[in-house]
Amino acid sequence: MAAKKVKARVDELQAQIRKLAERFDQEREKQVSSLEQQLEKARERVSQEIQRQRENLGNLEKLQAEYRDKANANLKKQLDRARKSVEEARTRVTESEGRKMLLEAEVKVLKATAKQAHSLAKVISQYEKDLEKRAREIEKKVKPAAKKPAAKKKAPAKKAAAKAAPKKAAAKKAPAKKKAARKAPAKKAAAK
Repeated sequence: MAAKKVKARVDELQAQIRKLAERFDQEREKQVSSLEQQLEKARERVSQEIQRQRENLGNLEKLQAEYRDKANANLKKQLDRARKSVEEARTRVTESEGRKMLLEAEVKVLKATAKQAHSLAKVISQYEKDLEKRAREIEKKVKPAAKKPAAKKKAPAKKAAAKAAPKKAAAKKAPAKKKAARKAPAKKAAAK
């Protein structure tokens, strides 16, 4: 009887152990399942984070590429502006040198013209002097011839001739003054 009791007790204990083992297995399965779910969620979060990081990195690379393109475009514009400014400056320098050469040539022509005018004025002045001298010589030749025939009748004529002579001399000198006035600007131009 005692053996039956012991056996029953052992069976009872074994049943309790089986129940505990089943409960333990169930609990363990629950915990494992929960851990697996948490692990899966963690994996998903890590995967999403990695994906986000990749997207951010891609966006950053795009931004860098855009910035590089903009910087290159701006640099190209600045270089083009600088080249254009240099070309314009060169053109201006060339034009100013051309103008300078033209002005120098004009100055040379004006100086040569002034010299010619001065030489011409000298020739004209000399010609005037020669004409005046010739006129005086002719007057001298004419006056003695007028004295020989009747002196009394010719006296009024001589007075009229004497009055006219200063006027003729003044008339002859007037063109000389005008030409001298023309010579003065020519001399100034030559001096410049």
